Amino acid sequence: MNSKEDFVKMQIIEASKTVFRDHGYKKATMDHIAKASEKGRSTLYYYFKNKNEVFEAFVKNEYEKRIQETSENVSKEFSIEKNLSNYRKIKLEHLISLSNTYTYLLTDLKENISFLYQLLDGIRTEEISIIEDCIHWAIEKQEIKPVPKKDINFLALALVTATDSLEKEIFLYQRFSNDMFDRLEWINQLMIKGLQH
Repeated sequence: MNSKEDFVKMQIIEASKTVFRDHGYKKATMDHIAKASEKGRSTLYYYFKNKNEVFEAFVKNEYEKRIQETSENVSKEFSIEKNLSNYRKIKLEHLISLSNTYTYLLTDLKENISFLYQLLDGIRTEEISIIEDCIHWAIEKQEIKPVPKKDINFLALALVTATDSLEKEIFLYQRFSNDMFDRLEWINQLMIKGLQH
């Protein structure tokens, strides 16, 4: 796609956020998205075959924002404790913001959790890669015991999966309390101590 096409596609994705916020997934239509984006139906269908494709683009866009912020807030210079703490804090704040904004959408997604997880499973490779970097840096600085190369990807996957389980509780079931950040920090400490011994 050229830059003009990318720009138009992003306009449609941005407009879809309002539609999904106001109507949820089930009641949102391509007509709603066309109207919100001020594009004709033919333009809309040039970029997206159906509402499902628009929704996927919307989810990926939100995810990429979080990944970008995470990438900017982890560093080789930081301890593994600070890196994992920043990762979890950004993820939690993002999820709370989304759950407060997209209440109708959440209601629809609760009825089709497998759809959401299939979508997220395909795009979380970047997240695992960030955690792999954090583990490599910690091993280089001797903050944690060496981990065989073949196990680093599995360890990063386990750390991301543990956070994803909490994500499900927070995002889909609004099960977060005032001390959620402290609870996540406690889990963070347990994992780091396990890696140090």
